[in-house]
Amino acid sequence: MRFGFHLSPRDIHAIGPIASLGEEQGFDVFAVGDVPSLSFDAFIALALAAVQTRRVRIGPTVTNTQTRHPLVLANLAATLDQLAPGRAFLGVGTGNSSVHHAGVRAATLEELARTIDIIRRLLKGEAVESGGAKMTIKSSGRRVPILLAASGPKSLRLAGRVADIVLMNIGVLPEIVAEGLQWIREGAEAAGRDPGSVEVWVEAFLSISLDRAQAIDQAKIMAAGVASYALLGDMTAKRIPLAVQEKAGEFLREYQYGEHLMPGRTSNYYLADRLGIADYLVDRFTVAGAPEDCRRKLESLKAIGVELVHFSVSGSPDREASVRLLGKTVVPALAG
Repeated sequence: MRFGFHLSPRDIHAIGPIASLGEEQGFDVFAVGDVPSLSFDAFIALALAAVQTRRVRIGPTVTNTQTRHPLVLANLAATLDQLAPGRAFLGVGTGNSSVHHAGVRAATLEELARTIDIIRRLLKGEAVESGGAKMTIKSSGRRVPILLAASGPKSLRLAGRVADIVLMNIGVLPEIVAEGLQWIREGAEAAGRDPGSVEVWVEAFLSISLDRAQAIDQAKIMAAGVASYALLGDMTAKRIPLAVQEKAGEFLREYQYGEHLMPGRTSNYYLADRLGIADYLVDRFTVAGAPEDCRRKLESLKAIGVELVHFSVSGSPDREASVRLLGKTVVPALAG
């Protein structure tokens, strides 16, 4: 089993050191989120990480195709590939808090599929016509894998159709993840692709501490953040229990994007607690507790064939401590 992690670059000077720390602790992926209104620029942060690491894969989880033009995204990916040859990837999604703060709508899945095709062609060195212009970029021609973040049956099937890597963000309950893997396979097979050629990373929010109660409480903050987008859409299709759906809808209506993934007991933390869905969100979306709790949850995913778990540590009050503790106590046991 392999591991990666991502965070929001709120302290730009900390990016290089924490990326290097992750590499030292045995992680295989380092990524940052792209939310301009809440953190510093993702690609500048990735450049800093690229030059201070030698082995980990580097990329955004995730940027979006609405606030960044496909020509710009392809150029950014090609530039990152120059700094980290063979290690770069480009992670994209429909857009959540980043498009919300920009006042633009999220991309549709078909728009996203078309944009991914344009970016892939540009990275291959092709000229692509768009809006009366012929777009090209300076590219090595090396393959830069495209990752698609997906949090429901439709987007997971699309990811199986068009992506090199799928960031599955539907939770960490084995029965739900098993269904997600099947949706990806269906998409790949419908497009005539070998499902085995599609890399799958399972997204989880990490809250680990020697103090179990503290870790669980912190996990409620993180779970509220992921719920803001993972609960969107058809909740029945996403296997959200009927008893949770009404409260989840109220949560989405009242969610405060200005406090998205901020550490501490934000109003979103209290909102999930007041509605009585905090424990459900923690169980479904996080790997939380003492090291032994985290190891057991990860072992249940390994048992169904999950090969890489990608953690968010954005909401952790001490991200370095979380990476170090998981690296020392859990990663060696599961990485084999």
